[in-house]
Amino acid sequence: MSRYKFSSTERWAIFLVHGMKCYLCKVPIDLSTMVVDHVLPEYLLDSPSACSAAKAKLGLPASFDLNSFENWLPACSVCNGTKSSVQFEPSPLIQVLLQKLAAKADETHRVSAEVVRARQVANALNVLERAHESGVKLEGEARERLSVLLQFASAREFVGSGQPLRLTPSFQLVTTTVKDALGWGATHWSLPPREGGEPSLVVLFRVERGECVDCGLIQRVFQPINQEGGSDAICAVCLSRLDWMDPVALGDLPTHYREI
Repeated sequence: MSRYKFSSTERWAIFLVHGMKCYLCKVPIDLSTMVVDHVLPEYLLDSPSACSAAKAKLGLPASFDLNSFENWLPACSVCNGTKSSVQFEPSPLIQVLLQKLAAKADETHRVSAEVVRARQVANALNVLERAHESGVKLEGEARERLSVLLQFASAREFVGSGQPLRLTPSFQLVTTTVKDALGWGATHWSLPPREGGEPSLVVLFRVERGECVDCGLIQRVFQPINQEGGSDAICAVCLSRLDWMDPVALGDLPTHYREI
């Protein structure tokens, strides 16, 4: 097992860029069971002399980083276990493999560094909602991972006492209880797009029928109610075009804890 702690973004980038299949047996794999394999075994880091010799043997520079996108590939657990700590001997096949890794390293870096947008979060939540409606049960690791993301303290609060609601490690919502929000006339909430490092902002809306400030059509619109001075009402389509998360009804997942 790798000692390196892969982030979710690193795993996703490796999985996506390298074809969502095991690089050894070529069988399609899923992200949750994928094992990240080190082409040059990670244990070489314990011996600088052995590590240098292995790099030289394969024609790699001394600066080659074993824990980098140039040395990571997706594998199934069977192939990863079979390969284990085996060192590949120099061969045209291994040289081609390393060259392809180097050529795709920049793309993998780019995918890993992409900011998750509000619309992508909304799409992911929609998948969970459809799974729930279809009767899909989350078991084992999937249930544990979802439980980590949804840290709710009580059945009717956005946040626990003094604790932020965390949807992802970088996305925190800090606001009030659903009861208070309903008392203000709010019916929905959403998240605007933001750049990395900017604080998250939960915007509460009251749904009504009126004119959309953006497209000018009379239809179902969302009126922001928790911004000083207020803002003009806007329809869901125009909100989506502005890269906002689709409005979520208060009381629906993920605004309060619900047993899965």
